Amino acid sequence: MTKILVLYYSRTGFTRTIARQIAGACSADLEPIEDVTGRNHAGGYVRSAIEAALHVATPIRPAKHVPSDYDIVVIGTPIWCGNVASPVRSYLKRQRRQFHRVAFFCSYGGSGHAKVLRDLESLCGRPAVATLAVADADVTGESFRDRLSEFTDALKDSDRSYWRPGRGERTFDTSTIGL
Repeated sequence: MTKILVLYYSRTGFTRTIARQIAGACSADLEPIEDVTGRNHAGGYVRSAIEAALHVATPIRPAKHVPSDYDIVVIGTPIWCGNVASPVRSYLKRQRRQFHRVAFFCSYGGSGHAKVLRDLESLCGRPAVATLAVADADVTGESFRDRLSEFTDALKDSDRSYWRPGRGERTFDTSTIGL
């Protein structure tokens, strides 16, 4: 069986809801990416937007799980100002060399999900085995459950030989996303 870790950052709860459902469907370990300082106030919202727009990495708490212990690491982010959330960016900068295979999901209130999913690939330096983008308004809807099922099936059924270091490694131009 494929060993899966689901990591996520969530400020408002939408991304956390998706992460919990993915972890439950895949019998995966679940870990939030934790900010050192809170964002649940007006100033936190503004700081989040500025950091995302400027591709700033922010201080985060140390991870509890070791990504290299997992076959697939699933990474979830909300979209802030059309970009990856800064705590997720910080985590990826720290841990990207420990990933074997990755999958991504994002939650969004507006737009930008295709760009953010591409940015996540670039930040990790490898292609995703699966991706999922969910509008905040759809998190509890029927169409979300169907797409979630397709996403988790792709994770559970993914071939162990899909990607390993030194095998068909993709390179990415990271200059535009703040690496």
